[in-house]
Amino acid sequence: MIWLAVVFALASAATTAVSTSTQHLAASRAPLVAVLLAVTLGPVGFVLHVLALDNGPIGLVQPIAILGIVLAVPLRAALGRTRPGRAELVAVAVTGLAIAALLLATDAREAPLAPDRGALVASVGALALVAVLLVAVAGGVPHPTGRAFLLGSASGILFGLMSVLIEADQLRWALVACGVSGVAVNQLAYRAARLSASMPVLNVVNVLLTLGFAHLLLGEVPHHDAVSVSASVAALAAMAWGLWRLASADVAVADDDVLGGRHLGQAHGAAGVQLLGADPDLGAEPELSAVGEPRGGVHEHGR
Repeated sequence: MIWLAVVFALASAATTAVSTSTQHLAASRAPLVAVLLAVTLGPVGFVLHVLALDNGPIGLVQPIAILGIVLAVPLRAALGRTRPGRAELVAVAVTGLAIAALLLATDAREAPLAPDRGALVASVGALALVAVLLVAVAGGVPHPTGRAFLLGSASGILFGLMSVLIEADQLRWALVACGVSGVAVNQLAYRAARLSASMPVLNVVNVLLTLGFAHLLLGEVPHHDAVSVSASVAALAAMAWGLWRLASADVAVADDDVLGGRHLGQAHGAAGVQLLGADPDLGAEPELSAVGEPRGGVHEHGR
């Protein structure tokens, strides 16, 4: 039921937004309480995302999940009793409109048949290899921004594959491998450079990959012409710009990582809490996560 998928996807996005906004407060107010809440909400958001994929097409669910990043902006401002800046509001509007345009252009439907297992194995294997190669290449890139960009691309592929395998309900061992690897690579990306270097490409690659599977393998988009494809590409470009602007705006709070290493790290250290790495969507505790990332740890998914 598509309507149920929309409900679950929106609930997952809202959970991501609350988790992210709460984690932001940890920098100066109640770090331990915020961390515990984020740890609780992370698995809840992931379960809601899985339920959304179980009830509707991935081409519909994945773009909606990004709304968690958008919703976090006004929610964080409300909790902090501040007003979002003009740049943030513009980025929120552009990203929200881009997601709506992408959903309309894609017009994903529930697939009538399960995907061919052989084609699925070949596609997942090939893309997983691409992710491995990106990680290997990133290790030799001296510039932090370039390294984070490549790692963000790799984690976007891995999280996208995880969502595809949840949707296909096949190759569960590969699903777990992609999820765990995605979290690990995402941590490396957030350690390498500021959020704006990896988060936008992570989410765009994630959505682009899942839409590709929806079109070509899952049979969720039965009709697509030049107009709809062009509209989808334009929407993805606008979404990438909006996410980049949102991530860039957060640099003022977290200069070198999504958890705000110079602020949040000190607060958590005082509370005796050990955080995972320097950093989410998972893409959605204070790391802006990959869409559908299993957010069991403390990540920052949506500034």
